[in-house]
Amino acid sequence: MNRESPKVLIVGYGIVGHNLASELAVLEPYIYDKYKTEFNTKKDCKYKYAFICVDTPYIDKNNVCDRSQVIAAVEENVADIYVIKSAVLPGTASMLKLKFPDKHFVISPEYYGNTQHCNNFEFNFTILGGEKEDCCEIQQLLQEVYDARHTFKIVSAETAELAKYMENCWIYTKVAYCNQFYDLAKQIGVDYEDLRECFILDPRVNPSFTFVYKNHPYVQSHCMDKDMPAIAETYDAELLKDIIKFNKKRIPN
Repeated sequence: MNRESPKVLIVGYGIVGHNLASELAVLEPYIYDKYKTEFNTKKDCKYKYAFICVDTPYIDKNNVCDRSQVIAAVEENVADIYVIKSAVLPGTASMLKLKFPDKHFVISPEYYGNTQHCNNFEFNFTILGGEKEDCCEIQQLLQEVYDARHTFKIVSAETAELAKYMENCWIYTKVAYCNQFYDLAKQIGVDYEDLRECFILDPRVNPSFTFVYKNHPYVQSHCMDKDMPAIAETYDAELLKDIIKFNKKRIPN
């Protein structure tokens, strides 16, 4: 059966955009990234779906999640539904809807990475946050990509926005926790690798992110370094702030 592929645009071609383009290859997405020469040719047309994969950096305490590139991506590209893959603070979808009342937004956290700690896993689920009708339309689109074993979870936009931060902050916390026990093991005269193997024997403990690297015993990741302080400072999360302080003390000057 011949049919025309849906018009899909991916805005931003960093780690997220690159992985998403590969995953959605069957949809033949057009890629646009104004900062990359090979992808900065813009087509003057309207797309059905635009997947926004731009950066949302931590600038300073007054701008903990810079959403300017997300806003620009919406302003500069015309689509029926914008799927925000970028990590954005809770309330972003509502803000975008107020700013662009005629546009439709779905929040869909991504789980890509550039290390073995992420890329060796299969994430057979997609979270879609926003108006039910919009989320269902995106699910229909993605059913052209995934088989029926794939799980789709439709929630509110705020739930989807916070879910991404909860995931990144958990990984940050877990790495910091293992580094703490690496110190304790060294202090007591225990081999951390032996300790870790005992720790992960418990089926309630997931072994991911339990490695400690002797030359790098601290958290340092583009995503976690921006997302952990963003949510901690925005909502004055005391536990997260303490974990950030613990980690910062370990980073060489």
